[in-house]
Amino acid sequence: MKPLLLSFSALLVMLGFSSCANGKQLQEEPPKAVQQAYYTSWTGGVKGAGSGFNLFIPVDKDSKIVMDTVYFRGKKGVLEKVASEDGLYVARFKSPSEPRDMVMHSDPKKEYGNRPPEIIEDLPFELAQGEAVVRYTKDGEEKYFRIKNIQKKDSREVKLKNPENIRH
Repeated sequence: MKPLLLSFSALLVMLGFSSCANGKQLQEEPPKAVQQAYYTSWTGGVKGAGSGFNLFIPVDKDSKIVMDTVYFRGKKGVLEKVASEDGLYVARFKSPSEPRDMVMHSDPKKEYGNRPPEIIEDLPFELAQGEAVVRYTKDGEEKYFRIKNIQKKDSREVKLKNPENIRH
Protein backbone atom coordinates (compact mmCIF):
# COMPACT_ATOMS: atom_id res chain seq x y z
CA MET A 1 0.00 0.00 0.00
CA LYS A 2 2.86 2.37 0.84
CA PRO A 3 4.55 2.04 -2.63
CA LEU A 4 1.22 2.77 -4.31
CA LEU A 5 0.71 5.91 -2.21
CA LEU A 6 4.28 7.03 -2.93
CA SER A 7 3.83 6.48 -6.68
CA PHE A 8 0.54 8.39 -6.70
CA SER A 9 2.01 11.39 -4.83
CA ALA A 10 5.03 11.46 -7.19
CA LEU A 11 2.65 11.51 -10.17
CA LEU A 12 0.71 14.43 -8.68
CA VAL A 13 3.91 16.41 -8.11
CA MET A 14 5.05 15.81 -11.71
CA LEU A 15 1.68 16.92 -13.09
CA GLY A 16 1.83 20.05 -10.94
CA PHE A 17 5.26 21.03 -12.29
CA SER A 18 4.34 20.31 -15.89
CA SER A 19 1.40 22.71 -15.75
CA CYS A 20 3.70 25.47 -14.44
CA ALA A 21 5.89 25.15 -17.54
CA ASN A 22 3.07 26.34 -19.80
CA GLY A 23 2.89 29.76 -18.10
CA LYS A 24 3.71 31.74 -21.26
CA GLN A 25 1.21 30.72 -23.87
CA LEU A 26 1.82 32.82 -26.96
CA GLN A 27 -1.05 33.74 -29.25
CA GLU A 28 0.14 34.17 -32.83
CA GLU A 29 -2.63 36.67 -33.62
CA PRO A 30 -3.37 39.78 -31.55
CA PRO A 31 -6.83 40.31 -30.05
CA LYS A 32 -9.33 42.06 -32.33
CA ALA A 33 -9.16 45.25 -30.25
CA VAL A 34 -5.47 45.77 -31.15
CA GLN A 35 -4.83 47.82 -34.29
CA GLN A 36 -1.70 48.07 -36.47
CA ALA A 37 1.40 48.98 -34.42
CA TYR A 38 4.15 51.33 -35.66
CA TYR A 39 7.34 52.91 -34.39
CA THR A 40 9.21 56.18 -34.84
CA SER A 41 12.85 56.97 -34.19
CA TRP A 42 14.04 60.07 -32.35
CA THR A 43 17.28 61.89 -31.64
CA GLY A 44 17.99 64.33 -28.84
CA GLY A 45 18.64 67.92 -29.84
CA VAL A 46 21.89 68.33 -27.90
CA LYS A 47 25.07 66.32 -27.56
CA GLY A 48 24.70 63.53 -25.04
CA ALA A 49 20.88 63.57 -25.17
CA GLY A 50 20.90 60.21 -26.92
CA SER A 51 18.59 58.61 -29.42
CA GLY A 52 16.12 55.77 -29.63
CA PHE A 53 12.69 54.82 -30.84
CA ASN A 54 9.11 54.76 -29.58
CA LEU A 55 6.72 51.89 -30.30
CA PHE A 56 3.02 52.82 -30.55
CA ILE A 57 0.23 50.25 -30.19
CA PRO A 58 -3.31 51.57 -30.72
CA VAL A 59 -6.26 49.65 -29.26
CA ASP A 60 -10.01 50.20 -29.37
CA LYS A 61 -11.17 52.75 -26.80
CA ASP A 62 -13.69 50.41 -25.17
CA SER A 63 -11.25 47.49 -24.93
CA LYS A 64 -10.75 45.67 -21.62
CA ILE A 65 -7.15 44.83 -22.52
CA VAL A 66 -4.43 46.25 -20.27
CA MET A 67 -0.96 45.96 -21.82
CA ASP A 68 2.15 46.37 -19.68
CA THR A 69 5.27 44.89 -21.35
CA VAL A 70 6.56 44.58 -24.91
CA TYR A 71 9.53 42.74 -26.41
CA PHE A 72 10.73 44.46 -29.59
CA ARG A 73 14.04 44.63 -31.51
CA GLY A 74 15.90 42.62 -28.90
CA LYS A 75 14.74 44.80 -25.98
CA LYS A 76 12.14 44.68 -23.26
CA GLY A 77 10.05 47.81 -22.74
CA VAL A 78 7.30 49.10 -20.49
CA LEU A 79 4.03 50.03 -22.21
CA GLU A 80 2.33 53.16 -20.90
CA LYS A 81 -1.08 54.49 -21.85
CA VAL A 82 -0.84 57.93 -23.48
CA ALA A 83 -3.03 60.28 -21.45
CA SER A 84 -3.90 62.60 -24.35
CA GLU A 85 -4.90 59.77 -26.74
CA ASP A 86 -7.61 57.27 -25.85
CA GLY A 87 -6.53 53.73 -26.57
CA LEU A 88 -2.87 54.40 -27.43
CA TYR A 89 0.03 52.68 -25.70
CA VAL A 90 3.67 53.71 -26.11
CA ALA A 91 6.95 52.04 -25.16
CA ARG A 92 10.11 54.16 -25.17
CA PHE A 93 13.46 52.58 -25.99
CA LYS A 94 16.74 54.44 -25.66
CA SER A 95 19.73 53.36 -27.72
CA PRO A 96 22.82 52.48 -25.72
CA SER A 97 25.08 55.44 -25.13
CA GLU A 98 28.64 55.56 -26.36
CA PRO A 99 30.91 53.45 -24.19
CA ARG A 100 32.97 55.49 -21.77
CA ASP A 101 36.51 54.69 -20.78
CA MET A 102 36.74 52.76 -17.54
CA VAL A 103 39.48 53.47 -15.05
CA MET A 104 41.09 50.27 -13.81
CA HIS A 105 43.51 50.86 -10.96
CA SER A 106 44.87 49.00 -7.96
CA ASP A 107 43.53 51.83 -5.78
CA PRO A 108 39.72 51.43 -5.71
CA LYS A 109 39.26 55.15 -4.95
CA LYS A 110 40.57 56.00 -8.40
CA GLU A 111 37.90 53.79 -9.99
CA TYR A 112 35.14 55.92 -8.48
CA GLY A 113 32.81 57.20 -11.19
CA ASN A 114 32.96 54.11 -13.41
CA ARG A 115 29.53 53.24 -14.71
CA PRO A 116 28.54 49.58 -14.49
CA PRO A 117 28.00 47.91 -17.88
CA GLU A 118 24.43 47.61 -19.15
CA ILE A 119 23.05 44.13 -18.61
CA ILE A 120 21.39 42.73 -21.71
CA GLU A 121 18.41 40.61 -20.79
CA ASP A 122 17.69 37.40 -22.68
CA LEU A 123 14.31 37.56 -24.37
CA PRO A 124 11.98 34.62 -23.77
CA PHE A 125 10.71 34.76 -27.38
CA GLU A 126 12.24 34.42 -30.84
CA LEU A 127 11.41 37.56 -32.82
CA ALA A 128 11.80 38.18 -36.54
CA GLN A 129 12.41 41.63 -38.05
CA GLY A 130 9.32 43.81 -37.52
CA GLU A 131 7.78 41.58 -34.84
CA ALA A 132 6.95 42.21 -31.20
CA VAL A 133 5.44 40.22 -28.36
CA VAL A 134 3.13 41.97 -25.89
CA ARG A 135 2.19 40.85 -22.39
CA TYR A 136 -1.31 41.88 -21.38
CA THR A 137 -4.05 41.07 -18.92
CA LYS A 138 -7.69 40.60 -19.74
CA ASP A 139 -10.24 39.73 -17.09
CA GLY A 140 -7.41 39.12 -14.62
CA GLU A 141 -5.63 36.55 -16.81
CA GLU A 142 -2.08 37.19 -18.09
CA LYS A 143 -1.52 36.41 -21.78
CA TYR A 144 0.97 37.09 -24.59
CA PHE A 145 0.41 37.87 -28.27
CA ARG A 146 2.62 38.48 -31.28
CA ILE A 147 2.38 41.56 -33.52
CA LYS A 148 3.75 41.24 -37.06
CA ASN A 149 4.63 43.74 -39.81
CA ILE A 150 5.40 46.69 -37.54
CA GLN A 151 6.19 49.59 -39.86
CA LYS A 152 8.39 52.61 -39.25
CA LYS A 153 6.66 55.97 -39.57
CA ASP A 154 8.27 59.34 -39.98
CA SER A 155 7.95 61.46 -36.84
CA ARG A 156 6.08 64.10 -38.85
CA GLU A 157 3.39 61.53 -39.73
CA VAL A 158 2.62 60.85 -36.07
CA LYS A 159 0.25 63.53 -34.80
CA LEU A 160 -0.55 63.51 -31.10
CA LYS A 161 -3.06 65.82 -29.48
CA ASN A 162 -0.64 66.92 -26.78
CA PRO A 163 2.97 66.16 -27.89
CA GLU A 164 4.58 67.81 -24.85
CA ASN A 165 3.28 64.88 -22.77
CA ILE A 166 5.49 62.46 -24.72
CA ARG A 167 8.87 62.39 -23.04
CA HIS A 168 11.99 60.76 -24.37
